Amino acid sequence: MTMERHQLTRLIDGIGPRRALERLRPYVTESRQQRIEQVLQHRVRTLHVAVERPHDPHNAAAIVRTAEALGCGPVHAISDISGILRARKTTKGAMYWVETHHYRDLGDFLAIIRSSGMRLAGACVHGRDTIDLAELPIDRPLCVMFGNESTGLSDEALAACDHRFTIPMVGMSESLNLSVSAGITLHDLLQRKRGWLATRGRSGDGDNAWLVRTRVRWYARALDDRLVRHLLAPEVDVAARAPAAGAP
Repeated sequence: MTMERHQLTRLIDGIGPRRALERLRPYVTESRQQRIEQVLQHRVRTLHVAVERPHDPHNAAAIVRTAEALGCGPVHAISDISGILRARKTTKGAMYWVETHHYRDLGDFLAIIRSSGMRLAGACVHGRDTIDLAELPIDRPLCVMFGNESTGLSDEALAACDHRFTIPMVGMSESLNLSVSAGITLHDLLQRKRGWLATRGRSGDGDNAWLVRTRVRWYARALDDRLVRHLLAPEVDVAARAPAAGAP
């Protein structure tokens, strides 16, 4: 599927996510539905990752791929979006399966995080008032934030963080690649978060409204654009048989 996210959103909103789901489901293979359901049920929506002004857009794109593969929530990028879009190949299609949000200004990002009630944890190489990665709390929504490869997080970003953390290292190297740091951090937090969720009988933490809406999006991603546009058109008679997938 090559349809842009905003175009698909408009189609879904036009008839409502539940109605859209009913229309798309018969055209998605059972094996694909099962795979989608398995992934959805393991998504951890209360762990976000953000990157501020990455020097190399490929690093930001690699973080998108890592976040999707590990099964966490949205990725936020405070940067010029054009560079990340040019590096889209690095994601190997992961952008289709994970939410991404872009901001030109740090203040806009911070306003969104604060309004959602999330805590913000900033990655640091060293410094005062830092804690080890293993000490970051996982019992409430958290966004981990990484800075520029050369200079790290800005002073403004660090000042806004509820926690500042480091990844313990015992070798001679004093720092890690941006995407490697993000991968280590997300893996640690997700392991602990899923253990915490398991004690409550859950494998993920997406609510029902999010599950329905994301299920619709992912079903649409499994189908041809033309078929999706046809099925989600408001004037379509749901009793009428739609053309086969890929038909003109």
